[in-house]
Amino acid sequence: MKTESKRLTKTEVDQALITPGSIFDTPMEVVGAPDLSKSEKIEILKRWELDARALQRATDESMSGGEQPPLDAVNQALSILDPGNMTPDGFGNAPTKI
Repeated sequence: MKTESKRLTKTEVDQALITPGSIFDTPMEVVGAPDLSKSEKIEILKRWELDARALQRATDESMSGGEQPPLDAVNQALSILDPGNMTPDGFGNAPTKI
């Protein structure tokens, strides 16, 4: 974990919900985070997945510009917490392409 403490502060949880990679080194760290509820973990991982897919699209269009988030690792972590992918994400009907 990129935070110095073993326990996440409210600010760190809020930051993880926006940019998971700024708080966690790997998606499996999210799964093992004792301070987070299952729904928070799923929401963080779904955000990470959304970010990974957006960067993957940008790379496919020759517009890469950052470290590739670990999409396979995110999906593996999500399958542990939400095996049937039954939890809806909070992103609604956000466009996948502009």
